[in-house]
Amino acid sequence: MKVFLVDDEIAIRENLRNSFPWEAHGFQLVGEAPDGEMALPMIRDLNPDILLTDIRMPFMDGMQLCAEVKRILPWVGVVILSGYDDFSYAQKAISLGVREYLLKPITADELGGALNRVAGQIAEERRAQESMATLRRDMATGNQFLREKLLASLFTEEGDRFEDEQLMRQMRSMGVNLAAACYVVIDIAFPLKDEARARARAALSSLAEASGGSVFTCGMAHGARALVLGDNEADAEERAYSFAASAAHLPQLESCGELMLSIGETVTDYYDIRRSMQSARHVRHAAAGKAAGRRIIGVGELEDETTVLDSLELSPLYERLQYAPAEEIDAILAEYAGALGRGEEARELTMGYLRVAAVIAARHIVADAGLDPQRALDEGLIAEALQPGGGEGFEAVRSLLAAAIDCRDRSGKGLGQTPVRRARVYLSQRYADPNLMLQDVAGEVGMSQSHFSTVFAQETGLTFTQYLTALRIGKAKELLSATAMRSSEIAFAVGYNDAHYFSYLFKKQTGLTPSEYRKSNKNEQESNENENL
Repeated sequence: MKVFLVDDEIAIRENLRNSFPWEAHGFQLVGEAPDGEMALPMIRDLNPDILLTDIRMPFMDGMQLCAEVKRILPWVGVVILSGYDDFSYAQKAISLGVREYLLKPITADELGGALNRVAGQIAEERRAQESMATLRRDMATGNQFLREKLLASLFTEEGDRFEDEQLMRQMRSMGVNLAAACYVVIDIAFPLKDEARARARAALSSLAEASGGSVFTCGMAHGARALVLGDNEADAEERAYSFAASAAHLPQLESCGELMLSIGETVTDYYDIRRSMQSARHVRHAAAGKAAGRRIIGVGELEDETTVLDSLELSPLYERLQYAPAEEIDAILAEYAGALGRGEEARELTMGYLRVAAVIAARHIVADAGLDPQRALDEGLIAEALQPGGGEGFEAVRSLLAAAIDCRDRSGKGLGQTPVRRARVYLSQRYADPNLMLQDVAGEVGMSQSHFSTVFAQETGLTFTQYLTALRIGKAKELLSATAMRSSEIAFAVGYNDAHYFSYLFKKQTGLTPSEYRKSNKNEQESNENENL
């Protein structure tokens, strides 16, 4: 089982990380953080089974962290590791569903015993929930079966208020309260049959039961659907994306290559649940066959997704480059060259078209950024781009477009077509802020934290935490290579208040300590200089 560690004392984290035999006990330490605020986005990304956390920490203490984790990931088992033998803390911990409360200092045997007990409880609960869900499903007269049947009736094409009110009363009589401020439907499609499909639905039902009454599932012909309840629109979206991310990693679904989790629009009226269902289904149909592998996609990003997924049409060059980053210029120009034809004569025609299109595109891009193209663009670049010249002509076109995009980016306008691109620009500007959190970036691009986390990982191939760490370590490598700054100074310069933690991360990412990296880089530079001589 995966464990995440949170403690503001570096010595304790290092001792637990390096001294406790994690693998020998059947555990994997997947991450650590010095405070709750830094830990929360990492926990969202890494989806651990067990959280091991101290109580008193800066920014967000252990109790606040436990409460937030229990809200969005209620299936995570929590172990408190504290230096305070205070009954009020223990009382609060019990109210938050904490599994174990350990007092520092602890021995390896004590920690191992606590983790094994929690792991055993989690495994037993999962087995019991899956068995119970299977039993309830198989018992046609059982309560769970009836609940699922009633819930499925909410996902029909038509219905009326009288029937829906009756359904809500019936569900309430079975202990299910569907009254909420907001609702979101998740359409979960997977091409499984018979026993495999039954196991997948049972696992989804178990995951929903662990939500504490905020998520309900039922089987459908193509897989299953989930109804998510929230206190407000942001809360509903947060719960929906958290549930979808956890569902996608269920063992019963993880190996299913064509899994699609589509999230409908958030509605504020119980009688509009069908509208959310219809939008979720629309997302599934729109993205079907176009998204490779597992996908979580919401109605909000459908427009961006279909734009990227639809087969290329040769739209005006300006439209393709309007929001593109500079590194995509070559690929876009290559697409145009390939689409316009091959052969000597075709290449001539292609370059003639590209020269004119590039000048028009460059002027449009600069004008949209609020600048005067005649002043912002070098006339020499324009003249070179219009001058016939084979391969050199292509390079001149690329240089002109790069200059236009640079003007746009420096103006602060048009910095990305998608929220993820805007987030990457934001991160490149703010990575040195040690207090930078996922929620800051999500707020900057107008998304809930779980929604942003999911979309960011799918578009970049990295979790938010992995991306930010790689960005910071990359900047640290540049500083180690080009300056004489001490390792502790570089740690602060790239966003880490804890120099020891920075050194640990740097070695984990590169295989070398900062000093070893600097020495290795220096030797390589000297070797290159000698070769040139």
